[in-house]
Amino acid sequence: MILDLRFAIVGVDILLSGIMKRINLKYILAVVAGFCLSGCVPDPGLLPGKWQAAAFYEQYKNVQTPLDSVSLRLTAEGGYEFRSLGYYREAGSYRVSGSHLFLTDTTRQPNKEHTVKVLHLSADSLKVLMADGKKRQVLFLAKAE
Repeated sequence: MILDLRFAIVGVDILLSGIMKRINLKYILAVVAGFCLSGCVPDPGLLPGKWQAAAFYEQYKNVQTPLDSVSLRLTAEGGYEFRSLGYYREAGSYRVSGSHLFLTDTTRQPNKEHTVKVLHLSADSLKVLMADGKKRQVLFLAKAE
């Protein structure tokens, strides 16, 4: 009788652990899908404003460089101005498609389009992935206005 009870408890435990694994897996997949849907596509309404560079990473390493002059201004009408180190400046129009931001520089001829991937966007922070040849560059920006 005691032996039968032990087998019954083990059987119930195995059954419950199997159900829990399925529930946990479904729950985890649902949570991941929810984060991906909400985090992978930025809210374009959060983009307009002036963004000030806070950190710059290249190949996963923090690049120690003065970022005081690095900024990105985006308008609600689709215009942008980017200022970088020294006197570098570009401006033009931008558009959003999925998690990508397409910036068309109209200050030089021919016009040049740059594409950056928005990795994170909130009301006060923006993180973009840029590609310079084969180098992975990530720029962190904080909302200044």
